[in-house]
Amino acid sequence: MSDPTRRCVVRLGVACVLLCGAIGSAAGGTLRGIRIGYWDDRVRVVCDLSAKTDYRHRVLRDPHRIALDLPQTASQGVTPPAVEDWLLERIRLNHLGEGTTQVVLDLSAAPSYRIFDLPAEQGRPARLVCDLLRPAQAPPALPEPWVVALDPGHGGGDPGAVSRRPRLYEKEIVLTVARHITAELNAAPGVRAFLTREADVRVDLGQRVRRAEEVSADVFVSIHVNGCGHRSAQGAEVFFLSLGGATDASARELEALENQPAAHSDPLIGEIADLPFAVDLIQTDTIQRSSLLAEVMLDALVEDRLAASRGVRQANFVVLRSVRVPSVLVELGFISNPEDARHLASSEHLAALGQSLARGLLDFKRDYARQSAVGDGASR
Repeated sequence: MSDPTRRCVVRLGVACVLLCGAIGSAAGGTLRGIRIGYWDDRVRVVCDLSAKTDYRHRVLRDPHRIALDLPQTASQGVTPPAVEDWLLERIRLNHLGEGTTQVVLDLSAAPSYRIFDLPAEQGRPARLVCDLLRPAQAPPALPEPWVVALDPGHGGGDPGAVSRRPRLYEKEIVLTVARHITAELNAAPGVRAFLTREADVRVDLGQRVRRAEEVSADVFVSIHVNGCGHRSAQGAEVFFLSLGGATDASARELEALENQPAAHSDPLIGEIADLPFAVDLIQTDTIQRSSLLAEVMLDALVEDRLAASRGVRQANFVVLRSVRVPSVLVELGFISNPEDARHLASSEHLAALGQSLARGLLDFKRDYARQSAVGDGASR
């Protein structure tokens, strides 16, 4: 019988797995797939089974979820479908002892639900059905995501630092690392990451900052690789803004190099000096939070043993001159140093750098970022 309130049904195919002899028994079975149906009054999760199966279920809190245990049931090759509803956050599969498959429904709130099973009939398989009933009131407002703007340095006709042996270009290394960070962050709940450039193209320094502000970024991270005439120089360092300029000679040299493309054309040059008093207070708070972000990200690299530490430092980089967005510039290592260059030539090392920097950002979000009352129930 058709349901007049039905909106849509999502059917996502999964491989049908035949029950193998090592698992088989008279009471055994196979989970063939999982389907989701969306209605105005409920979300229905259907587990297709090779035969009617005894089941157990539990409701758990912190976080809210329903666990469906299917004893002596195989589920190899089954992939839970993606979820497109606020009430049901996701579906997971666990493989417990003694051949038990567990289907976990992660929920946004304590559930009102009903569970029943149906026999095989009219060409349909045996089914275990869980209806999640929608509350009468409107769904809760979704929290605003925490937005990270990732800025791979250089690009296009500006290769950045270059190594001949091995042949490495800064613009390629930093884009690869930024993509790894983006993938890690976008897999984390409540976080969204954007790139200021997604390909080998040139982007003006001031435009990089503006792109971060256009997406209402909560933090801005510019990613670079260092180069030096002294092959012994080695390790990672993280910079945050100094309105008075670089704090030492090597930082001043790097500041001049990184700011060079904007020196005669970028309107951000010198604008900080003309800020009104109220905005200057905002800038001061932003710089303080930038210093915390710099420390957390460098700590992540050092703790994961991915780079020697050259410390947290300050410089007046154009890309760090956002008034409201905590911003840092990360130098991953020295392309001019043989050991650093060997690591930077490794795809595994670049992936590890991305994972480590993503962890640092998530640590900063947890410990220092200002959270909205809707998002985390606390304000810092």
